[in-house]
Amino acid sequence: MAKQIKTIDYDLEEDILFISNGEKVKASLDIGDFILDVNHNNLICGIEIMDASVNLGIDKETLNEIKSIKMSVTYKTNHAYLLLMLSFKKGHKEVNMPIPLTINLGHKTPRKDVLVYN
Repeated sequence: MAKQIKTIDYDLEEDILFISNGEKVKASLDIGDFILDVNHNNLICGIEIMDASVNLGIDKETLNEIKSIKMSVTYKTNHAYLLLMLSFKKGHKEVNMPIPLTINLGHKTPRKDVLVYN
């Protein structure tokens, strides 16, 4: 079952996109321009993307018109795979943005989490 995304914030001036499901954060992991929030179960509960327009290849004005987001995280042994699916108010455009990450969060068994904002 999909968890609900509670917070989406795009700072147009600073070009920072923040997505969170509202869970309490145990730690934040900096991976270049991506900051991952991890909950007490060592699962990703949020992401902050610095220089979002550059990193996602989407102009700032379009990012400011986010209609919905789906964030899928697939946990494999010793790494996670993150996929953002963004829809925008202007032009009914939908963009799927894969973000492969190799990070060890201590997962011993594969699992998949889905977060949705509509």
